[in-house]
Amino acid sequence: MTAKSSELNLFVDEMGKSRIVWGVSLYSASPRMAELACRIGYDTVWIEMEHGPTDFRLAEAICYATLAHGGIPLIRLPDASRNFVLKAVEVGARILVVPMVNDAATASQIVQHAKFPPVGSRGLNANTPGTEFGLQGVHAVLQETNEKLNLFAQIETRSAVENIDEICQVRGLTGVFVGPSDLSVDLGIPGEFENPILIETITDVITRARSSGKKAGIFVAPGKLLDTAIGAGAELIIVGGDVANLKVAWSKLLEDCTNASPETDG
Repeated sequence: MTAKSSELNLFVDEMGKSRIVWGVSLYSASPRMAELACRIGYDTVWIEMEHGPTDFRLAEAICYATLAHGGIPLIRLPDASRNFVLKAVEVGARILVVPMVNDAATASQIVQHAKFPPVGSRGLNANTPGTEFGLQGVHAVLQETNEKLNLFAQIETRSAVENIDEICQVRGLTGVFVGPSDLSVDLGIPGEFENPILIETITDVITRARSSGKKAGIFVAPGKLLDTAIGAGAELIIVGGDVANLKVAWSKLLEDCTNASPETDG
């Protein structure tokens, strides 16, 4: 279980240079879509468990499909409870995103449930995909599993923004992940993704996270907000998803086909 530095740190390439990890989300709970995303060239696949139909058996299958084609499995959980966090890391997630983290106490809870001592208090079960079935021994499991796990607290509310410095001080937390949709709602500007208030707030969150030594991520479509987030230092970027992108593509396809169809007499 001797890992290369690029395997332990997802945010550097094989030459040790910093890189952005690009991803797309799966709301359809489809391992086939995960494989497609990886074959296209995305670095990570977002397995949606907060708003989607995925259970842990299916999440494990999607993790396998992602890993088999060179991708990084990311699971977004419903919340920070031990039941969800522990199962997600055991089925093979390399990145966890936990929604609605409004304070340092909740961020600490994620770390405690996900990482082995001395960082957290996770119980040892080496017979899981997330520990590579313990084939290289307990010491390798404890050390490298902790190093490989990337834990992100999702910042989606005013309270989270106000507490960002305390959240970023949590030992074992990889970074913060901005959710622009819910944040825009809480700021009173729902869906206004180019509103200066939202852009300034997100820029401040990313800048403060990076200044504290943490990573920063965001779920955002191409445009001004994406460009601003990259400029501020975001390194984990989810740019679309199967349902959202297919909705646009299918709508356009139907429009193009119906507009091109010749009129017929009844």
